Amino acid sequence: MRSTCEIIADVKDGKKVSYEELRMACMVQSFLLFQYQNDVKNLIKGGIVAELTLQGKYSDIKTSSKESGISSDYWNGIKADPVKYLGPAHIPGTQEYEKRYAISKRIYEKVMKDIEK
Repeated sequence: MRSTCEIIADVKDGKKVSYEELRMACMVQSFLLFQYQNDVKNLIKGGIVAELTLQGKYSDIKTSSKESGISSDYWNGIKADPVKYLGPAHIPGTQEYEKRYAISKRIYEKVMKDIEK
């Protein structure tokens, strides 16, 4: 499959893309938004958490920059084949996803039940 940035570029240019390409590009963008939200939380906290975030995600000269706000996560995500980048455990409809989702759902339900008590 083409990279996420190629798929998005075609969408922006008004070209037709397949449903599967669009679905996978949306999944990658959703994941990257989640990553950025976590980065912002860590940077706002300051201290060691902020430093680890900056060093781990914003210090690679080839893929990131503190000044531009582009993280290695984002660069790697948009340049990769979405299916390979996400992996089967993060693609709805796969057996791996269903297994991971079922475990997460059970944990969530247990936590919510404990909170209600």
